[in-house]
Amino acid sequence: MKKKILISTGGSGGHVIPALNLYNHLKNTFEVIIYTDLRGSKFVPNEVKKTIFEVRKVSEKKYLFPIKIIYLFLAFVKSLNHFFGTKIDIVISTGGYMSLPIVLAAKIFGKKIILFEPNSIIGRSNKFLLRFSDKIFCYDQNITNNSKKVKIDPILNNCFYLKKNKSHINDDTLKILIMGGSQASLFFSKHLKSEIINLSKKYKIEITQQLSTGFDIDNFKKEYEDNNIKNNLFFFEENLLCKNSEFDIAITRAGASSLAELTYLNIPFISIPFPHATDNHQYLNAKRYYDLNCCWILEEKNFNFGDIYEIVNQIMINKEQYLLKKNNLMKIYTNNSWEKLNKKIIDKINDN
Repeated sequence: MKKKILISTGGSGGHVIPALNLYNHLKNTFEVIIYTDLRGSKFVPNEVKKTIFEVRKVSEKKYLFPIKIIYLFLAFVKSLNHFFGTKIDIVISTGGYMSLPIVLAAKIFGKKIILFEPNSIIGRSNKFLLRFSDKIFCYDQNITNNSKKVKIDPILNNCFYLKKNKSHINDDTLKILIMGGSQASLFFSKHLKSEIINLSKKYKIEITQQLSTGFDIDNFKKEYEDNNIKNNLFFFEENLLCKNSEFDIAITRAGASSLAELTYLNIPFISIPFPHATDNHQYLNAKRYYDLNCCWILEEKNFNFGDIYEIVNQIMINKEQYLLKKNNLMKIYTNNSWEKLNKKIIDKINDN
């Protein structure tokens, strides 16, 4: 009989999409069910077995802390009821608020607990839950010295292992990707169009850009076309880079999955980390690659018109630093395959 695994994930695509990739690694070996909240459920395909598990969230204001504890306790009791009625052998948590009561209930029932942390700093929920866990899977070797750490390569959609971007900048057209992750980026939608138009006055540009919901794609498209910029505009497209990876450079936030995908495809990137990410984890994610000389970082609080132009213009004048970064990206995941990662994950889950 197959062991049964519960994957707890919720909130943004930054939590849910890696959980779905993990689900695809496990579904043929184990019986797997995903527990997620309403917000996270929109990322889960209909064919994936899931249970909606909502934990009411409360503002971080100190005077509301007692109410927060009450809601978490009620969610903990609800979690206990779920374990009473369902045979679960292993719980895997991708972090986030809703995972707290589920993992604590799993501990009461003596279940095997594995945490999953793709960021370069352990999230608050996972940091608290680490003491109750058996293992923590992570991407960053330097995230912790805890003996429970299991370093793995990023868990990507299977399509990424079938392609690599080995092209170099075409002197005729510069292909730029702008993406803000599963939540898009209001800042990108507001400020980067003028940067692209400014670049187009000197270089031939082809732009693929994710816009925030509420922005008028037709107006954006018209402005780009008026400036002879070939464009592809969209709001959110799952596994976009599986469908098209032929980009010279990307401008991106710094979610762990987005950076891992760009790295695997050898696409140098300019990262503008989301400044309000918990514990500044997006900046730390980007800094990991910056320290390997794989990318550029611009901080939103210091961003000025012309910053993107200056970086891209330097690339076009002298491609030496660009090519160095591209070569450094190629060195990171040189021997990675879906099969090797799959074996490692399953072996580590089955380890006592």
